[in-house]
Amino acid sequence: MLLAIDTATRAASLALYNAEGVLAETTWRSRENHTVELTTQIVRLLELAHAPKSELRAIGVALGPGSFTGLRVGMSVAKGLAFGAQIPLLGVPTLDGVAHAQAWQSLPIWAILGAWRGRYSVARYTARRGVVKRVSDYAQVDAAGLVERVSRYGDGGEASRALFCGEVDAALAQLLTERLGTRALVASPALNVRRAGLLAELAWRRFQRGESDDTAALAPMYMPHASVEGIKE
Repeated sequence: MLLAIDTATRAASLALYNAEGVLAETTWRSRENHTVELTTQIVRLLELAHAPKSELRAIGVALGPGSFTGLRVGMSVAKGLAFGAQIPLLGVPTLDGVAHAQAWQSLPIWAILGAWRGRYSVARYTARRGVVKRVSDYAQVDAAGLVERVSRYGDGGEASRALFCGEVDAALAQLLTERLGTRALVASPALNVRRAGLLAELAWRRFQRGESDDTAALAPMYMPHASVEGIKE
């Protein structure tokens, strides 16, 4: 059984996963209380699944991008559990989990996380037969910069369409609609919720291949200019 931990932003999520799929999952708005809430929620999740801590065989954790504090708290707890139980630790980039939610559609995918002062962490992906592949670098841009990157990849062209998912706020959705019209498809709010079950699925695949990260050396992936909580300086 694998425990997945995602505290990359104010939206936090946990999941338990095994060969049968998601056993239990919880997602909530942490409001900058990751340190206080995380361990309590892990205990509750194990109780909900009627699973003792001793059954954990691996830990998956969101690597970032994300907020400095959120990533640090999640990584610290994940490392503590992995060290304590002597089980593998597997990091998954946060935007990979966001894109994985859209694995069964064919449009280019732009995964988005809110950063600071109207900026966003973004990456472009393609999906084929349920497998999502990142095809751009990770970047931090403002809304206009995202539109420019979309156009650079041809997703803003007259005949092309693209799917935007993740933390797409009202201002960004409006600009995408104004600039790209019907070529910009924005995932619904429910589909945009970042779920640890998706992160767990990606971490489980790595675990099944016998992969793991160096528990001592694994570090969060921060983007330039990210603030303490990824929202404001």
